[in-house]
Amino acid sequence: MFDYLINSYNQSPSLITENDLDQGYLYVKYTEAPYLVLPQSLENLKSQHKRKFWYNLNRSQRLYEARFGVLHFEIIRDQENLDYFLDQAFDLFNKRWEGEYTSALWKSKDGFRLYKEAMIDLASKGNAFLAVLYNENKKLLSYGYCLDQDNSLYFYQHTTILEPMYRTYSLGKLLIYSLLKFATTEGYEKFDFMAGASPYKYEWTKEAQVIYKVIGSKNFINYCKYFMMKLRYYLQFNFYTRRFLKFVWYNMEKRIGKI
Repeated sequence: MFDYLINSYNQSPSLITENDLDQGYLYVKYTEAPYLVLPQSLENLKSQHKRKFWYNLNRSQRLYEARFGVLHFEIIRDQENLDYFLDQAFDLFNKRWEGEYTSALWKSKDGFRLYKEAMIDLASKGNAFLAVLYNENKKLLSYGYCLDQDNSLYFYQHTTILEPMYRTYSLGKLLIYSLLKFATTEGYEKFDFMAGASPYKYEWTKEAQVIYKVIGSKNFINYCKYFMMKLRYYLQFNFYTRRFLKFVWYNMEKRIGKI
């Protein structure tokens, strides 16, 4: 349920990090998971980028607030606000992935409900929170579904609003910067961007660990699964096949409705 992170909702993960491989099992390389070892101070965090990077980021916020009003960042752990913002997160996610293929369960209300209930439960125990960026009317602009474990933060799910009038303000980057400031100030040791090599993650770090799909013990059936899985991931992550799958998925949804 949460990639390679083991918790009460994901006791036997289907993904595993390169540091946890067992030579007696078969694995298929799945993707990378960038991570940032957090510095001990905000000054050290800022030293990891050039002045122009921070100038552009601060300028984006100033321009946004000059046009739309105050931009709010908040860490949400209480049930009432989680319920309010998670429903908006579901809408943001589905607008982002409309017409595209994704294996994420968040595309359906039933699938999303599992993650909403998990977040509310884990947040009540101090093991999760929702980081949100919203406007003066409490309209959600960007969010991070975060898991809190072993003094590390796991950035499990993230989406930013796609409406054209907001695109020039780097709202996703502003959310991550605010979240990294929070994590640094609170003394967390690591910020894990989790599975997926999206370019925005590498704007913040150059470090990454390889993530593998667990196939099982070494036997004939699992070797067959191994080769089939390698083919599947090639089709899923190859640039050209992904564009083709996007086209097919979009037309399927037009004809038979959302899957």
